[in-house]
Amino acid sequence: MNDGPRLTLLVGSGLVLAFAACSPAEEPSRSAAATVARAEIRSCEDGSVLGEAIFRERPSDEGIKLVDVSLEVSGLSDGAHAVHVHETAACEPCSAAGGHHDPGPFGETAPDAPDFNHPFHGGDLLNLDVRGGSGSLVTTTNRFTLSDGRMSLFDADGSSVIVHSGEDTYCDQEDELTPGCAGGARDACGIIRLSER
Repeated sequence: MNDGPRLTLLVGSGLVLAFAACSPAEEPSRSAAATVARAEIRSCEDGSVLGEAIFRERPSDEGIKLVDVSLEVSGLSDGAHAVHVHETAACEPCSAAGGHHDPGPFGETAPDAPDFNHPFHGGDLLNLDVRGGSGSLVTTTNRFTLSDGRMSLFDADGSSVIVHSGEDTYCDQEDELTPGCAGGARDACGIIRLSER
C-alpha cells in the first residue's frame, strides 16, 4: 500500500457552487486566521473570466492539514485539462506564474531545475474534464496549505492556479519530461488570494 500523499476526485456535471467576491481592498492580512482562498480564473488569450477556484483548508482526523479544492470553468475546449498550482501569484502573461508550486528545504523552490519531480509536485492536481464547454473539479490534497509553513501557497510571492490546454498524463521519468505530458500550453490562470469565506 502506498503511504504517500493521496488525492481524491469527484466530477459532477450538475455541480453548483456559490461564489462570493473579494476585492483586493478587502483581502485579509496574512496574519488573519483565514482558511479559505479563491482564484478568479481568466483566459490566457484575452483575459476574460472563465470561472473560479475555491480552496478550503481543514484539519484531518489524523491532525494533518487538508485542502479541499473546487474549480468550475466554462469556455474551454472539451476534453481533459491539466490543473496545477504554480509558484508565483502572477498571470499577465500566464507564463509569469512560473513552474509548479513545489517547496523544497526552507520553503524555497528551484524554478530552473529540470521537471523531474512530476507528478509529485506540491502543486500537482488532477485533470479537469470539460464537456460542452464547461467543467467542474472537486478534489482534496495534503500537498499544500493555506496557513503558514513550508507548504503554504502564501509564501513571499504567492501562488496561482493554471488550467492547461491538454491532459496531464502523470508522466514520471528519470530525466527531463516528454514535452506536453504535463498539460502543455496554458489556457487559463488565476491568482490565489485569501478570502473571508
